[in-house]
Amino acid sequence: MNVIVLSGYGLNCEEETLFAFQEAGRYLNTNISGKIVHIKELLSNPKQLASFNTMVIPGGFSYGDDTGAGNAYALRLIHGLHEHIRDFMARDTLLLGICNGCQILLRMLCPNVALVSNDVGMYQCRWVTVKASNNSVWLDGIDKMYIPVAHGEGKFYAAEDVLQNLETQGDIALRYVNSDGEYAEGEFPYNPNGSARDIAAITCNSGRALLMMPHPERAIFFTQRYDWTDIVHGHQNTKGAVEKYADGFQIFVNAVRYFS
Repeated sequence: MNVIVLSGYGLNCEEETLFAFQEAGRYLNTNISGKIVHIKELLSNPKQLASFNTMVIPGGFSYGDDTGAGNAYALRLIHGLHEHIRDFMARDTLLLGICNGCQILLRMLCPNVALVSNDVGMYQCRWVTVKASNNSVWLDGIDKMYIPVAHGEGKFYAAEDVLQNLETQGDIALRYVNSDGEYAEGEFPYNPNGSARDIAAITCNSGRALLMMPHPERAIFFTQRYDWTDIVHGHQNTKGAVEKYADGFQIFVNAVRYFS
């Protein structure tokens, strides 16, 4: 596996995102080659994209969300790299956009779907439960995940016919669910942004491209959970085992395994 993680102009999760792939490689005893590349470097030498089989645009606040979250960064990619990204996706490759990366890629790949301001009118940083609802390679073996969100513009919005088309094609990848594991049906805080049909992520390119608002790289280790000490205390009382990894880790394991 050879992964490129983009950086620059406000993206700020590149280090932990690359680490997540490397940790998955260690877990599977598989060698991972990875590189963090500033967008200026990629724009000056776009042909280097041909040497990678996985591309990630991580979270952050590119261009300070000026003109809308992800818009300015997406325009740089559209005008400087669109053909190269198209060629990249035509190969047997994987593409991942997380939070701000999701906003950027959505603008490029699914212009009839938008990410708009949260219904609550403010930034949301909280842990949520999402349920996998398609068979993307990224989500293999995943039923539900407890992972964090951190965004001010995370509400998936589209015309009803577009939403129905996503549903029919099986491109809705993750949905927010409530404490009973049922779809949140827009109820806050289970659905933290008011996303249509409780959408937290969508896929395209036969499931090989995953665009998700939650942050799996912030839920790699069990000890990243805010409630991990309470869980450990409970397990000590029952003498149960505590897992090393948290729910988001499986996404990266799946990607590494795909190329193993």
